[in-house]
Amino acid sequence: MIRLKTNLTNKDKKLLLFMFLFVIIVGVGYWGVYPQIREFIKLDSKIDEQEVLQSVNEQKLANISFVETQCGEYETSMAENKEKFFDRMSEADVDLLLTGKAIKHKLESLSLNIMIPDTPSARKAYRYSELYNRQTEIEAGYQEEASSNKIISDDDLLEVSGKKKKNKDTQESEIVLDETVDIWGNTDTIGTNNDIYAARVTMVLGGDRKNLEAFLEEIMNSDKEILITSFAWSKYRIQRLKGGGEDDGAIDATDYEIVELDALTVTMELYMCDKD
Repeated sequence: MIRLKTNLTNKDKKLLLFMFLFVIIVGVGYWGVYPQIREFIKLDSKIDEQEVLQSVNEQKLANISFVETQCGEYETSMAENKEKFFDRMSEADVDLLLTGKAIKHKLESLSLNIMIPDTPSARKAYRYSELYNRQTEIEAGYQEEASSNKIISDDDLLEVSGKKKKNKDTQESEIVLDETVDIWGNTDTIGTNNDIYAARVTMVLGGDRKNLEAFLEEIMNSDKEILITSFAWSKYRIQRLKGGGEDDGAIDATDYEIVELDALTVTMELYMCDKD
């Protein structure tokens, strides 16, 4: 049996000791120090975010008195503006309202089509008005806020290889809306619907031109919000007794005459809201 003897020189021993110490240092650095540095960076980033959030909240608290004043003015303005709109009505109520106006002006209702949507009206103000610009700015602000608060989904984190990338550093936050308060924190307005509903009506009326014009003028001067979107004039013919008398059973065709009257086709929108 042959035994091999291995003699290490001092240089070899120093090299092995150096490699042993190097492995220990790298292991401690990678599995011990590096995770702590990474957690420190994450914590520092979270601290910066919380400081920004604290600054925003402090600014909100400083402006809370102004917001409360603005809220009071908003509620007063809302109450005043609501008086300009009709109460929420059914199709029968709209029919009764418009047919009553037609009868008052001695007009005949030839056709009436009423459509009341279940959803609020999305109509904006006149395009070149100041209110339209404000509506556009508010809408853009909502869209920007919604995009900034978008939660990153797993599909958004798909890599080119098709594997899902785990995003451990992102903490998802969910905003829970409290349905017992409104946007101003007021619990007295619960159940109140401040949305505007537009009832679209197409009506065909027949009668004398003067009476039809008087009907149009009353609609345009209404103290409630009514928008005439279109109207058109036409003619129609009816058969009636000569001299405008009542039909008392006359059967002679010569007692009747064909009269041509004006007809008005008008399309309008009646704006309604809840006032309870």
